[in-house]
Amino acid sequence: MKRSTILTVITTLMTFFSLSSNAQLPQDGHYDIWPTIPFMRGADLCKYKDAYSETRSEYMKKMVGLAKDLLSEKKVNAQDALQMLTTFNYMYDKNQEMAMKSGSMDATLESNLKSSLDQLYREVTPRVKKISFTNVNDIIEVIKIVSSGGRDAHLTNKMLSKLDYVAYGTYSFAPNCRGDIQVNIHMIGKNGILESFMAIDTPDKVMMNIANQIFIKFQKTEFPSQVRIGKKVLTLVGGLNGGIDMANSPELAESFCESQYARLPTKMELEIINGYGSWSGGVSFNNETYVLPDGQIYVSRFKSYPVRHLDEVNEKEYSYYCVQDYLTKK
Repeated sequence: MKRSTILTVITTLMTFFSLSSNAQLPQDGHYDIWPTIPFMRGADLCKYKDAYSETRSEYMKKMVGLAKDLLSEKKVNAQDALQMLTTFNYMYDKNQEMAMKSGSMDATLESNLKSSLDQLYREVTPRVKKISFTNVNDIIEVIKIVSSGGRDAHLTNKMLSKLDYVAYGTYSFAPNCRGDIQVNIHMIGKNGILESFMAIDTPDKVMMNIANQIFIKFQKTEFPSQVRIGKKVLTLVGGLNGGIDMANSPELAESFCESQYARLPTKMELEIINGYGSWSGGVSFNNETYVLPDGQIYVSRFKSYPVRHLDEVNEKEYSYYCVQDYLTKK
């Protein structure tokens, strides 16, 4: 995708979403993302670091040292040694240029991100898939564009109104100069909020890292969350910090919940919520020790008898979250 096209797309996105800054993201927690991710190639951090990691005199001293090594073999003269150094330097730059050839890297990164997210969903299989790359253009037109070697960059305000997020990114050689690239992905929500993700790795692995970050951000349970228990629905409101919190004692945790007009979950509720898991609206145990009502402690790593009295548990802090009483499901 040409740089001018990328800038035009990003400007259109920013204009649309700034006009829609009062729009809210979907309450059902599902997010539709534009499948085309424009990329801009950023500064070559490898060359930048290489250029400024030593002074000019240090650089020249190194070049002279290499020339001396070649001359000491007495197999080349001074002119040949200089030509060899120049050629090696040129070949290094040329290989980098070919590796980052415009267009091919863009498509690779975009494709790897989508396939990495799909792989995560196949492995985790949550009850609800919250993230989807959604085509808003005519499918026939999309196929024609892809078949001709292009990428769908056609967007209108009407199309954008069907999306919750659009994304664009930058990539560049990483400072370690070992073939890794640094990728930044920026996602703009229809409420104007920007979410950013960054990773450094080889081109075939870097997008899996970013896919993991996106998956955690959008798929992980956020409070308040509701889960079905029998014919009713239980609302998880979290601790004082709005998530899984810590307390020095069961009494303190109970007080924190009462201050939110909520309570601690019972043993049965805690186990059912764990059954939902952190990717389906619940909370996974993750070997944490949780507070139960009446000063009891739930030690999740004890499989046979997890419920213990306080004097049986040698902990300084306990995890807890609060729930609100059952609400009738309409």
